[in-house]
Amino acid sequence: MRKAEKGQVIVIVAVLLVVVLTILAVIIDGARLMVEQQEINRAAAAAGKAGLIILGDRMVTQVIAAQTEAASITLTATPIGSTPGPTLTPTPAADDFFSWISDNHRKTLVAPPMQTLVTTQVMGSAEENDHGLSNPVITGLEITYPDHYLEGDKNIQIVVRIDRVVAIIFGSLFNLEEGVLSGNTKQNIPER
Repeated sequence: MRKAEKGQVIVIVAVLLVVVLTILAVIIDGARLMVEQQEINRAAAAAGKAGLIILGDRMVTQVIAAQTEAASITLTATPIGSTPGPTLTPTPAADDFFSWISDNHRKTLVAPPMQTLVTTQVMGSAEENDHGLSNPVITGLEITYPDHYLEGDKNIQIVVRIDRVVAIIFGSLFNLEEGVLSGNTKQNIPER
């Protein structure tokens, strides 16, 4: 080999080394960002499910109260010739959970006191998972919960969105030091 060819090989190897290292940097950062995205999504899903637990507990309490009220009705025979007592209405089967929940019950599930309980539970879960607003890298925590009852709605939906600032380790190669990842979840509980 001539001396000029040796110099060309060194230049080619140096350029290829830079290209390979850049590709490795992108792969490493991309994989780390994917893991962080999954972590944010899991934290958002856990927070939304924590809100559903409060909602489900309230629904069970309402059903138990309705069933207890229906079971406490005592029937007495009406003497002949007297005015009959109240007419009984058929009750749903004991295991038909959603039939026991009335529209008035459903209205309380989206009333301000319930909104406060659900929101508090969602925020507490996010804090427990280190994705609450006390964490300086969390730039946003948005909770969407119904503020009114619409007759005929099939579900109550809790939407949680968490925004988190992430450092991009090899971002200086591309003049990009940090970015924001968002985790979203929609959690539903049936009303009917």
